Amino acid sequence: MNAFGKAATATVVGLLLTASTSYAQERLTYGSTALSSVHYTYAVSAAQAINDNTDALDVTVVATGGAVENLQRLARDQIDFGLGTYATIYQAYAGLGDFEGNAMPNLRALWVHSPSTQAWVVREDSGVTKLSELAGRPFTPGQRGSATEQLVMQMLDTLGIKPDYQLLALSDATDAVRDNRTIGYVKAGGRGTLDGTTMEIAASIPLRLLSFTRDEVASIQEKLPFVSFETYEAGEVSGYPGFTAPVQVIGEFTTAEAMTNEQVFEMLSLIMDHTDVQIAAFPSFGKLDPVADSVALVNIPLHAGAVKFYRSRGVEVPENLIPPEME
Repeated sequence: MNAFGKAATATVVGLLLTASTSYAQERLTYGSTALSSVHYTYAVSAAQAINDNTDALDVTVVATGGAVENLQRLARDQIDFGLGTYATIYQAYAGLGDFEGNAMPNLRALWVHSPSTQAWVVREDSGVTKLSELAGRPFTPGQRGSATEQLVMQMLDTLGIKPDYQLLALSDATDAVRDNRTIGYVKAGGRGTLDGTTMEIAASIPLRLLSFTRDEVASIQEKLPFVSFETYEAGEVSGYPGFTAPVQVIGEFTTAEAMTNEQVFEMLSLIMDHTDVQIAAFPSFGKLDPVADSVALVNIPLHAGAVKFYRSRGVEVPENLIPPEME
């Protein structure tokens, strides 16, 4: 090949490389929860809202054990963002509870997809009608490694109640309830709705929802002020009498370093502007004002890119949610 041919070939290769770089998708990994959880379904729909509407980002959802595992994966740079309960995320951020001595002050909030009712479910034939009667009985506090498991054990420890804990993956926990190897479990669903796994069990086995008394609520909130509760009237959760239960604010989070401001701004724009697929998969998302509630319900600083996004949508971001890298 002559000199002119070599030069032309080099130019073409250079143009191809430049074009490839310009249009390369930025791949992001989204840590979710167990495959059988309704929140995994939501995560898939959120990724679809992003992937179907941009060539800039390519989000892959991975099944995990939930918030605690997602925190661990973020620390190991195995995911770029994840979902979890903000009660657990706050504890990790502040170094409280199981995170004492291992605070993660670089955690940043992204958005909220569900204030989620935490259902404390027992078999009716267990005879258990109140929390204190869980003492010594086989009971699963939540799927193994999840934020629910951690929070339930904290609350029961605060109340001085010690079940015979059965620490199980979600599928094993539901099988154990069906087989009467455990009398019940705790599972977060939508706001005022039960998780699909719980409804499947209830279709064949009569279940009871345990309720927290005023004194139990006061005792827990005195020691665990990041735990919120809601009271539901009879029939508000279809087929069940009124009850009071913890509410977990569930949403997405990352670290200050895992994602760029531009990635976060683009992602949030797509999440907020393409809600139909998310509502179809997870109807509770339609009960939120996702822009306003994502600022109102989080309890750790927002990612700098998220601050810029919410401000662009006319939301005033409180001073306590401004991350130190923006100050």
